[in-house]
Amino acid sequence: MEKAKVLVNKIRALYFIAGVLAHQERDPKCVSCKSRKEVAEEIKEEYEEIKGILEDEGISSDLFKNLFEQVGFILTSLKLPERPIPQRKEGACHFPDKECLIKECLDIFEDLVEEEED
Repeated sequence: MEKAKVLVNKIRALYFIAGVLAHQERDPKCVSCKSRKEVAEEIKEEYEEIKGILEDEGISSDLFKNLFEQVGFILTSLKLPERPIPQRKEGACHFPDKECLIKECLDIFEDLVEEEED
């Protein structure tokens, strides 16, 4: 796939996962969860990597430049706990099959990004 299209799709996927992280900040369990903090840190690293690519190569679409800027704003606005709680291990999160909303969304993000790189 064309490099510019891959980059646009990565930005779209970042916007998705950044939105999940921001919205789950209002969830009483996720707000202080260790998994949310770990995913946020991983996504922030991905954001910085893509930011470096954009600084080197740029992107022609103002729509996606703006979307990427929104991702940066969302990520810097996240409130992450200093002492996160491993909710599942503490017995506070009860999704079946030991699933996690945020980790499931990270899997979607990673699947989208990996498909683009192949």
